[in-house]
Amino acid sequence: MDYKKLQDKCRGSLVGGAVGDALGFRVEFMSLSEIRSQFGKKGITRYDSRAGEAHFSDDTQMTLYTLEGMMNGVVATKAGKTEDILPYIEKAYLNWYETQISFPKDLQESWISKLRPLWARRCPGMTCLSALESISRGQSAVNDSKGCGGVMRVAPIGIFNAVHHNLYDYADTARLAGWAAEITHKHIASTFASALLATTVMNCIHDEMVDRMQFFFIVTGGLIMMREYFPDHDSQLQEFDSLIRRALELGKSDIPDEEAIHELGEGWTGDEAIAIAVYAVMRHIESFEDCIVCAVNHDGDSDSTGAIAGNIIGAILGYSAIPSYYLDHLELEPILVSMADDLCADVKDRAVNLRIGQRYIDHLPAGIDTDSLISTDPE
Repeated sequence: MDYKKLQDKCRGSLVGGAVGDALGFRVEFMSLSEIRSQFGKKGITRYDSRAGEAHFSDDTQMTLYTLEGMMNGVVATKAGKTEDILPYIEKAYLNWYETQISFPKDLQESWISKLRPLWARRCPGMTCLSALESISRGQSAVNDSKGCGGVMRVAPIGIFNAVHHNLYDYADTARLAGWAAEITHKHIASTFASALLATTVMNCIHDEMVDRMQFFFIVTGGLIMMREYFPDHDSQLQEFDSLIRRALELGKSDIPDEEAIHELGEGWTGDEAIAIAVYAVMRHIESFEDCIVCAVNHDGDSDSTGAIAGNIIGAILGYSAIPSYYLDHLELEPILVSMADDLCADVKDRAVNLRIGQRYIDHLPAGIDTDSLISTDPE
């Protein structure tokens, strides 16, 4: 695969996730009947024009902090072991937590915190907030949550490792994504879901063409390897495996989308969220719009299922397949593109390091005037 195609798929995954998040965020706490009552029989298919700029939720906020934390770790450790990168991701999440509880200010090891939209509270997950509050006090996060707040943020790990498979392999991808989710969500189902998303994104970017059959093999291959990466959880893995395989089977059927998603759940938990996303991709693998619309129109956590589906279908079809009407009003869209380009840059190349900086924390997006976005003045 040539570099231009690879870059397009990396951009597609990161930006696609933000698109699905923004579309779903508008209807996150609405039932399907309420969505249809307001937006028509097909549900929400476009951003609400009355809202102006399309805002994404805490899902994309935390995704960008995962990206920054990983890049900080990769650059600082000179592409060290995955366990050496994890503390940088945790630090990034603590920076995100700070944006949710205080006024804009300079944060240690974070250039993205200069972006005012990342200081907005966009319905942050209570598990993430409570876990990070404990960590900020030097205490361990203690819970048994399998909420989707873990899986919805780990796509950058799969994007980066798809390009840098010479540095980090499939096992590294699964483990780092699972561990990143475990910073806040301690239930093994959240770990499974996060590992599966990252490895699925990785393989969907790595493979130049992904049809329905290839997608089936990518997902089931990830399920098969889960026992090796996270042993001693056989009963929980069997339950997770059954749900994801059912999502794949439903995606090959002709059952109406709303019935299929109703069977899989509402997406508030990590296993249900990735199951709904896997279904939407399997059913609508040739159309970015159809996939995203399917993933957000249901009774549950529409922004998270939309974000996860967007990460996957974007990795398959690429940025060039995202309709312009989903890009034109998406907040921070040029910066999202630039950050995706950072993920697929050669971090060991001297020219790249001159652009990114010897520390990623000193980085600003290439070629983008951020003066109007960067501020540390409180509102």
